[in-house]
Amino acid sequence: MKKFFQVVMAIKEGAAMSYTASMCLYMFFLFVFKQEAASLSMLFSLLLVCVAAGTLQVAAFTDLFIKKLAYGWRLVVFVVPFFAVIAAFAVAFQWFPTENVQAWLSFGVIFIIIFLVFTAGIEVYYRLSGKKYDRLLGLYHRRGEEE
Repeated sequence: MKKFFQVVMAIKEGAAMSYTASMCLYMFFLFVFKQEAASLSMLFSLLLVCVAAGTLQVAAFTDLFIKKLAYGWRLVVFVVPFFAVIAAFAVAFQWFPTENVQAWLSFGVIFIIIFLVFTAGIEVYYRLSGKKYDRLLGLYHRRGEEE
């Protein structure tokens, strides 16, 4: 039961962060395109997509389902099904004219760009925080030697 709640909390955390980022982007584009109201179906569909994203993050980036897999392959395990999920939501909630090939190309390119930017940002964050913790650990060890 403890593991179940750990999984639920991890999904909830991922979904909440994704939804917050999605809402910030959605509000930005509402502002850019001078829209005064947010669509309720868009808000709901983004919530569902973010719950799916949180679930896929837990599945791909933790050891709960996949014990040993290189980070690059974990990215593939996440991005391929996530693109399928987000494309299904785009069709179901009519995010753009789905009969238009150019719209699909734009959708795919935007998806790839956002994925690359977020992946790079996460990588930079983890490298910087890793260096910070290495520095703090070094300080801790030096203090222990001085005492």
